[in-house]
Amino acid sequence: MNVHKGVALSLAAVLIARSQLAGQGVDARALVAAPRNSARLGGVTERASGVWAGMAVDLRAGRFTLSARGTRGQLTTSQAGLVPNRDVGEIAVRGRYDIRSWISLDLGYTGRAFSSAAGYQRWDMASVGLTATRDVGTPAVRAFASLAYLPVVRIRAQEIPSVAFGSDVGISVAPNGSPLTFALSYRIERFGFPSATGRSEQFEALSFSAGVKAWRHGGHWNLGDGT
Repeated sequence: MNVHKGVALSLAAVLIARSQLAGQGVDARALVAAPRNSARLGGVTERASGVWAGMAVDLRAGRFTLSARGTRGQLTTSQAGLVPNRDVGEIAVRGRYDIRSWISLDLGYTGRAFSSAAGYQRWDMASVGLTATRDVGTPAVRAFASLAYLPVVRIRAQEIPSVAFGSDVGISVAPNGSPLTFALSYRIERFGFPSATGRSEQFEALSFSAGVKAWRHGGHWNLGDGT
């Protein structure tokens, strides 16, 4: 698969932007996730689940945030022996603008590729949505929830969905005075196809990430929250 190239390009875009902006913050995190994919066709549902790992980088400058994420792993199907297991890789790039301190506008692209003995399948998706956040007792702990519409979904050599939506909920922890960050999130995407095919698909993932954050002050990078 060409997932490694996509991950490298996505993360390179963030690092290039970092060198061009002043007074910004950067988060770099390692993540692990438990993805699950469900596909229903003709009254039969195929399910596959597994574990994948990767990394993510966020660049913040004022009200703008640019994010890139890359992951890879394997999905094991529930119909052992009938449907082959699949390698899966995903890259995602997202831009966010904070309309207010508690709500933001998101624009994003996600590419997801599946590879198995049966062949290769790639999904390319564009999304637009909103994310709401709020403190949970302290500014160091924040809950977030997002809802996105996917106006463009392309699947290699297959029909495209007639409607697609996604959502993401979770909690992040960034202790004051510490460079460490942690996050736990759950996301889900649902895809509906023309009714004549009787097809629908769902992708979901429970993710945990941990990493470090840094802020730029006076031309120098410092670990921590910038306070």
